[in-house]
This record gives sequence, structure tokens and C-alpha cells, in this order.
Amino acid sequence: MVDDKMTPVSATNELPVDTPAGVVSLLREQVSLYGRLEGLAAKQQSLVAEEDTGPLLTLLAKRQKLSAELVGMRRRLEPIRRDWDRHRENLSGGEREEADRLLKEIKRLLRNVIQRDEEDARLLSARKEAVAKALRGSHSTEQVLSAYRSPRDNPGRISHLDEAS
Repeated sequence: MVDDKMTPVSATNELPVDTPAGVVSLLREQVSLYGRLEGLAAKQQSLVAEEDTGPLLTLLAKRQKLSAELVGMRRRLEPIRRDWDRHRENLSGGEREEADRLLKEIKRLLRNVIQRDEEDARLLSARKEAVAKALRGSHSTEQVLSAYRSPRDNPGRISHLDEAS
């Protein structure tokens, strides 16, 4: 969005992003988005643990939409990030403290999301390996059973026991 002067503004409260208040507002928005992402990551972790596929797919679609919002936020913050020292210098003491706190919170939230996702990936990988092992075992069992079937059950095979009798 833009105001009359074509200055980019924050989506939540219409503050120009190149003002100290606009910078802090964008950081608050970013914390909110990452907070929502962390909430979805926590829910995802429980759905993965419960092997609840349907709701998991719905949740992943929500995460994808939220990721698109985060990409948009990143674009909006890019000019501020490029010249962060100047923007930070323009913040009042209280705004600077809040900005620093918000940036720490963003890092914490992102770290939590990454940690949960890595745990989910490990669990899914272990499950995949267990299923593969079970399938290999099932195939071997089927081969063994097939070898011991009588010629009537499997006309193409001749049992050593039948030859001896």
C-alpha cells in the first residue's frame, strides 16, 4: 500500500515504513507471522507423531500460505535491512529497545520452527525406514512361503518331498 507521497506503508496500521514507527510496526508484524508459524509447527509436530495424515495435509497448506506472507514481509523489510544501521539510529531509545527485543524474538521463533521441523523430519525418516524394512521382510516371508507350497498350490514348482516319494 502507498500513501499520497507513494511511500510504502505498513499493512497493519498504515505507517510509512521508512519512519521509526513504521520500522517497529513491520517488526511487530513479522513477530506475529513467525508466532503463527511456530504455532503451526507445534500442531504439525503432534499430527506427525499421531500419524494423522488428513489434518497434516491441511496444516501444510496453511503453512505454505503463511510462508508466502513471510516472503512478502521479507520484501517489505529488505530496504530497511539493507540500511539497518541508519534506520536503527533514527529510532528513539524506547523504539530501539523494542526493535532489538522484536529481532531477538524473531530469531527465537525461527529457531524453534527449524528445530521442530528437523525433529519431524527425523521421525518421518525413521518411519520410512521401518516401513521399508517391514516390506523387505514381508517380501522375504512371501518367498519362503512360496518355496514350501505344494505343487497343487503352485503347479510350476516341484517339491523335493514329492520327488522322493
